[in-house]
Parts: sequence; C-alpha cells; structure tokens
Amino acid sequence: MKRLIIVLLLVFTCFNPSFAQRGKPKLPVVIEAQKLTYNDVQKRAVYVGNVVAQHGKTILNGDKLIIYFTKDGKEIKKIVVMGNVHIKSEKGEGWCDQLVYYPAQEKAVLIGNAKLKQGKNILVGDRIVAYKSGRVEVVGQKRRVKTVIFPEEKGGESKRP
Repeated sequence: MKRLIIVLLLVFTCFNPSFAQRGKPKLPVVIEAQKLTYNDVQKRAVYVGNVVAQHGKTILNGDKLIIYFTKDGKEIKKIVVMGNVHIKSEKGEGWCDQLVYYPAQEKAVLIGNAKLKQGKNILVGDRIVAYKSGRVEVVGQKRRVKTVIFPEEKGGESKRP
C-alpha cells in the first residue's frame, strides 16, 4: 500500500519542482490549453480546454486547470484541476473528476471517482487525500473503498504499491 502512495506523489512532482528535483537540474513545468486567462486582481490563472501540464516525465491532463497565487503573486496557494483528470508518470497513474493540490501543506485531494493504479494494483474511492509524508485517507461515500493488491513476484522487484 505504501508504494501506491508514490502515485500520489506524482501530483507533488508536477507542480513543486523543488520537491521533485532536489540535487537535480531543474526542469520546467509546461502547461498547454486552448485558452489562458490571468486575473491580476484575483491572482488567478485559468487554463481551459484540453489542458496538459508536464514536468519531466509526469503528465497531468484535465478540462480546466486553475492556479491560485498568494496575494503577492510569488507563490502558488492552490491548484485545482477539473474534468477528466488523469495523471501519469513512470511510477503509475491516477484518475478523478477533480484534483486539488495545496503546495504549502504538500497535500493532494482526488475528488469523485478517484482511482490510483500502479502496475496491476488499484486503489479506488470517492475521495483520496494524500500527503507527502505518506499518509493517505480514502473515503467511500457513494461506494465502498476498494483496494486490489497483487502478491510480489519471485526474484523480482515487488509489484505491490
């Protein structure tokens, strides 16, 4: 189960380059969309339409991505990705209806049809909250929480999360 949490760390690596790249050359975060609207008064950037955010080999897709900045505009307060959210890296994949990331708390919240997959292993819930520390909370509101873990393979690396 602990390794499945690595999938959630993809969220942290996508939007927190200092966390993802300690001691490594810094890679840019590239965001593409059909439209970008920045409101300096609200300190908010809104990307709409087939949004793709990439940091290294981590790719995040969604219909809409909103970045909320602090009042001074120098730091990210919160990132919200809505609609058909999918995140993928070499370590696994995740899906949900909405993803909210809080950089200061190093916390990611997957809301609605939340699912994480690493290899064959799966974690499903209506809401998954993950922290950089490794703590994970999974809640089933409309359906029960489900975890599928396959046994380790002999002579190889563990396929369990």
